[in-house]
Amino acid sequence: MSGIYSYDSVDSTNNVARRMIDIFRNNDIIWAISQTKGHGKGERTWHSPKGGLWFSVIFKPQRLCKDPNIYTKLASVAIIHVLKRMKMGNVGIKWPNDIYHGKKKVGGILTEIFSQGSEHAVVIGIGLNVNNQPPHEVKNATSLFEITGKKISVSQLLNMISSEMKRIYNLVTSGKRNVVTNLWRNAMIVKRGTKVKVFDITGRNYLATVVKILSDSLIVEHNGVKERVHPSEISFL
Repeated sequence: MSGIYSYDSVDSTNNVARRMIDIFRNNDIIWAISQTKGHGKGERTWHSPKGGLWFSVIFKPQRLCKDPNIYTKLASVAIIHVLKRMKMGNVGIKWPNDIYHGKKKVGGILTEIFSQGSEHAVVIGIGLNVNNQPPHEVKNATSLFEITGKKISVSQLLNMISSEMKRIYNLVTSGKRNVVTNLWRNAMIVKRGTKVKVFDITGRNYLATVVKILSDSLIVEHNGVKERVHPSEISFL
């Protein structure tokens, strides 16, 4: 049986998982009321006060998927499904790991994979601004409270998202990875025809139109020329 390990405060739930990975079992959840060193991709700081939802889910698959991004995808799809079930419109995924409402960020996902011999562990860390006030210096951040005007039960939201994650994880382990990828693609806020601004690694920036969404990149068109770009290199108009 899986369990929920709850803490008043930790440095980060992913760090707890990393330190105790041999102890935790498949489907175990680490939940903290607050984090002192919450972080996202690239060690970006994530403000994690009381009122938000900060947790990690541990999966221990027999074999890792060839597409390691599938674990982030399943988590993001689960979150979007739950938010839509709660009647929140205009929510979607900004590739690869951000949850947005309109043009404002509600949450993020950090997936880490650990392997030792033939054993593997996937730790999916999730941070959602729920009833907390996002930091003022992050201008594009919002919370579920700001969106709905209502306080939301953090524990109930945790149960709903973790249950949906387990359901979608079962699709992955039963060989239905393409189903999950299609659900993820349909939940993206960037779609074919979306106008974006591209900031590429050469320092150029230009307006373009998304013409295709791949599993790890986007194809955009600019002045009749198609280019492959990383989604982190785009911003919304």
